[in-house]
Amino acid sequence: MERESSPPGRGDEHALPPEALAGLDTDARQMIAEVIMLHRKLPAWAVWLPGQGRSWAAVRPASARAPGPDLPMVWVHAATPADLAGRMRAVDGQLAHRER
Repeated sequence: MERESSPPGRGDEHALPPEALAGLDTDARQMIAEVIMLHRKLPAWAVWLPGQGRSWAAVRPASARAPGPDLPMVWVHAATPADLAGRMRAVDGQLAHRER
């Protein structure tokens, strides 16, 4: 995924302190950075890091209503964070179109 820079003074308050990622290998730090970027771009979604040999996954309510036990959810899976973001955006577009 591409990194987007935020304007000065914006987003810095949500940055992780460097020591929060100390001790993690480069792959783990990259995956955490990808999840943060996905959350910032697509906040309606919850994202799961891929487990050993598994794909990335994300879930959101199937409508604009707040989640609840009786509300259907939409799941998407992908091999890469960029593919996951594309699928998440596609679902968001379908839901926005349906709710008009």
